[in-house]
Amino acid sequence: MPGKVEALAIFLLLLPGFTCAYIVQFLSLRREQSELDKVVEALLFSFLLYLMSWPLVGYSLPLSWIAGTNGEYQVHVHYGFLIALFLLAVAFGILYAANLNRDWILTLLRKVQVTERTSRIAVWHDVFQGASGWVQVSMRDGKKALGWVRYYSDDAEDRSLFLEQASWIGDDGVEEPIVGPGLFLTKDSQIESVMFLESRTTND
Repeated sequence: MPGKVEALAIFLLLLPGFTCAYIVQFLSLRREQSELDKVVEALLFSFLLYLMSWPLVGYSLPLSWIAGTNGEYQVHVHYGFLIALFLLAVAFGILYAANLNRDWILTLLRKVQVTERTSRIAVWHDVFQGASGWVQVSMRDGKKALGWVRYYSDDAEDRSLFLEQASWIGDDGVEEPIVGPGLFLTKDSQIESVMFLESRTTND
């Protein structure tokens, strides 16, 4: 078989797994991976995608070739198979990313005491994924703020929060409402604690 056809066959063989891995990397918050980890994961995705698609499509590979009598090769690209693999890679990538973000599989394994780990990067993400609502934020300089958590940083080292319907809390416990969309607390705010509240009430 000509070298160009071999290269095309390998490319088409591995493309679904790398497509799936790219979608997972784009959509999920996960622990840092080495380049080898990423390649191995993409290869595993390719293997799983072919296992799932072969019973449905019936082709052995998305590319086939037949040797002619004159030494030339007739190459056939099975576009239906490629489309099915692409759609399957997108669907599987989205589902796997959702599993990482929502911790579905490891939640089940924790319930049966197989592991104590979560799929998230740090406790920062565990807490804000598991709890939401009104919070009272205390900072190192003594300031306190109250608001509804709308956004929190992807990077656990950044530790930024955006609070809607936010107020500063004075030393006397009186709220000073912030006029505008909300309060953005950056890493420089030096958040020391976040207290989750059942309702919009302050706690000294």
